This record gives sequence, structure tokens and C-alpha cells, in this order.
Amino acid sequence: MAAVFRNSKFSVNVNLALAYGTIAATMLVGLANISGVDGASAMYVFGDSYVDTGNFRDLSAFPPYGSIWPGYPAGRFNEGRNLADCIAELFDLPYPTPYLRLENNSEALRGVNFARSGAGVTYAYGLTALVSQVDEIEALVEKHVLTKAHLRKSVALVNIGVNDYHVRNRRGAFQEHDKEQELHTTITTIVDGIALSLVRLYGLGVRNIVVSNLALMACAPFVTEVTTFTSCSRNATLLTQTSLHNSLLQQRVKTLNRNLGGLHIILVDQTKAFEVLFHHGSEHAGFENTMTPCCIGKAVPHGLVCGHNDTAGHPMYTLCEDPSKHVLFDTIHPSEAAWQTAVDLFAHVDGFTVGGPTLRAWMSKHGV
Repeated sequence: MAAVFRNSKFSVNVNLALAYGTIAATMLVGLANISGVDGASAMYVFGDSYVDTGNFRDLSAFPPYGSIWPGYPAGRFNEGRNLADCIAELFDLPYPTPYLRLENNSEALRGVNFARSGAGVTYAYGLTALVSQVDEIEALVEKHVLTKAHLRKSVALVNIGVNDYHVRNRRGAFQEHDKEQELHTTITTIVDGIALSLVRLYGLGVRNIVVSNLALMACAPFVTEVTTFTSCSRNATLLTQTSLHNSLLQQRVKTLNRNLGGLHIILVDQTKAFEVLFHHGSEHAGFENTMTPCCIGKAVPHGLVCGHNDTAGHPMYTLCEDPSKHVLFDTIHPSEAAWQTAVDLFAHVDGFTVGGPTLRAWMSKHGV
């Protein structure tokens, strides 16, 4: 049985499949059971560079980032919109203002993006971790810029975890056969960090949360470069990290939804969506190149990194002609076209959320 979804740009034809298959009692069970509302008021975003829209402006402050939309570098690590933008559009909400660029309280009421490129659940690359991002929204509540009543009518998006594994693997733990106990401890620490942040958001009034599982690390270009971007890695560490992380995250989300009254978390299957795009994007979504990035660095010491110029101002990277034909824009981040297609799958095709309805059906059920 197959499902076909069409938008203005793509036709996606995928086989329907089943979704992939305890946090301690720190649950805030005394809070009121809040029913669905008539459409979300705003979106609040937490995570890493997949959803950062301008808080961390290093390479993303330079061309070719933002070249298609908005037409200049605006703090997103691709040529246009990213996951946060596409989710905001799905919910028919304004793009959340980057936290570090808030100019007044009224902007906060229209949505805030707290995400930081390079961030993790742990301190990963030393950047603003998830717990600190939640501290920032908590401070806005304590200052009465945001209220619990407003957050109950809003939606949160959380996308994080990959950088924690990147840092661990770069420190010499990237092996075919890892120490099992250490690996399990790391995964539990990361997933429980996400879960505890979800509990904190619940305590601040948030009731509707979209959480994504891991990106498909085995197909990332910095891994597939060794095959000239022709095939994903079969490295046992990467595959185990992704599988165990996703399974444990699913368990934690199920526990939170069951124990916290009025909480509605939906887990979107980012792993599966990009597995489809990498392996079947040419057949079903109009991508001409599913594995090779559009923008690739071409000189030492920057390696594959996009966005560097030499001292004369000449680009130290190669750029494809049409980013919309590529699943990946640079060596880590998907193109706008890939994000749009992934969100279409979450929203409209069964099997691209984990253990739940489509994202659109979830929105309708809970009034968001």
C-alpha cells in the first residue's frame, strides 16, 4: 500500500510503514489538565543548527548561506528556510525571533527561537546547552514577558542531540565496537536531559511540543566523504547510537504523555524521513543528488566547510547550480527543499511520526 502526497514542488510516493519501535517521578502532577486550544498563539524553539535561525552567526553570517531566501546570510545554515521555519509555516505562525535579537516584549509574544548552532544536551562544543535555553524562556516567564496562560496556547519545537554524539565520537570513541556500558550511559544521559527539559517546559505552561529524533548520522557527508558521497556508513557506533537514542526517546515521550496531565508531545521521525530522502529522494521527491552536498569546502585547513573566503575574498568552496536539487546544502545541514519535504512527510504521511498520528492530525486533535 502506498501513499502519495503532493505540494507545489514535490511529489512524494512512499510505502507506508509502522513507526520505529522510566523517567523518575519528578513529574509536576499537580498542574491543571489543559485541553486543546483553537490554534497555537506562537512557537518557541529549542535545539541546534537544524533549527537555529540567527542566534549563532559565525559561518552562517557569510555567503552562500541565505542565498535563496531571504537573499542574504541571516543566521541559518543553508540557502533558505530550515526545520523551524517550515514547522512555523505548517502551524501558520510567524517565524520566531532569535532570542539574542529580541528588541521588545511584544516580539516575544509572537514566538522566540532559543536554539544555538553547535548546541547539545551536554555542553558539546561549549555552546548554550538545552538546559540553558530553557533557562532563557524561564527568565522571560519570571519577568512576566511571557505567561503560563500564553504558553499553554503555544507550541514548542525541540531538535537536539546530534552534537553530543559528534563530540563524543571525535574524542576517540568512534570505533566499530564500543565499550557497551559507556555508550549506554552516554545515550541515557542525553535522552534524559531532553526529557527533563520537556518536564521543565511543562512546568512553565507549555502543553504542545513537537520533538524530533536523531538525524541520520551514518549518512552525514563528513562520514560519507570516504565513499565520495555514494553510500552511508555501516559503522556500528553510529548505527547503535541512533537506534538506542531513538528507542529510549520514544519511551521517555510515552512516559511523559501518560503522566503529565494535558501534555501532548509528538515525536517526528527525522531518522526515517531522511532515510527516505537519501535512498529514494531521486525517485519520489525530484532530487537529482541525494548524497552530495551543494556546497563543499575545497581547501585546507577548512576541509569540507562551506562559507570561507581566502584573503582576496575568493570563495574557498564550490557551490552547486540549484540547491533545491540536493538533499544536503552543506556537509551537515539539509537544504530548504529537503526540510520542506521532510515536514510534508511528518504532516501528511502515516509512519513518519513515532507511535502517533500524522503531525497534521495531531494538530487537529489538540487544536494547535
